[in-house]
Amino acid sequence: MSIGSPHRIATLLQRVGRSGHTVSGMPKGRVFPVSRDDLIECAALMRAVRRGELDAIVQHDAPLDVLAQQMVAESACREWPADDLFRLARRAWPYRDLSRDAFDAVLAMLAEGFATRRGRRSALVHRDEVNATLRARRGARLLAQTSGGAVPEIADYRVVLEPADTFIGTLNEDFAIESMAGDVFQLGNASWRVLQVAAGTVRVADAQGSPPNIPFWFGEAPARSEELSRAVSDLRAEMDRLLPDVTATSHTFNDIVRWLIEETGLSKEAAEEAVAYLIDRHDSRRARAGVP
Repeated sequence: MSIGSPHRIATLLQRVGRSGHTVSGMPKGRVFPVSRDDLIECAALMRAVRRGELDAIVQHDAPLDVLAQQMVAESACREWPADDLFRLARRAWPYRDLSRDAFDAVLAMLAEGFATRRGRRSALVHRDEVNATLRARRGARLLAQTSGGAVPEIADYRVVLEPADTFIGTLNEDFAIESMAGDVFQLGNASWRVLQVAAGTVRVADAQGSPPNIPFWFGEAPARSEELSRAVSDLRAEMDRLLPDVTATSHTFNDIVRWLIEETGLSKEAAEEAVAYLIDRHDSRRARAGVP
């Protein structure tokens, strides 16, 4: 079951494919649109699946985040000469053209960490400049074992008002860990003074209107794949060609509903809702253009 469009053809196939895991089982899935606009995307998604269309597979050459993970994991096992580890990395096809400058930049980041208002942190590798070797620092082995993969975690900190422990909202993890006691930030329509930043929680007091900083959040890029976007555009374009002068009581309306069911496999009720929605949009555009 998917609440709303998964925004990718491959994602829907993956979710449905995880069902019915028996010898005689048949994978089944249902998609529940969360709005009428989402209904059109879901219809285009089902149409693309019925046509055997898939999202293109994009191969990423030399992803440096994965390289950093592997460098930490290898150094956690034993001490490595930097030249040997570089040659090992280049044996993997995605890193066949990895430059030594890029490798050294990743190594420097792992050895030096990154700068925050509290100083440098997250140095995971010790680099011996004299012998050109590297070995893992304390805690790197555990981190390599528990933090594999390239799917980012989204962790928000709870903001709690003292002394009543009143929950007032959340902050992005990166903003929270860079905050210090005494900092003032805005959340909602009020400003708050940081008292303490603990694990997963920022404890604050009313800043009494002091000028605040504005928190930042990291959003995701538009999730809908290019292939699904094209499928939505094609479906809308075909529907627009069928819609002129259609009314909800005409025989033409029922014809379009039947066509949509045949193309997408939607239920009759969902197809009627989709066609009615597109008729409303079509009529609205005509009205804005001054067409009677």
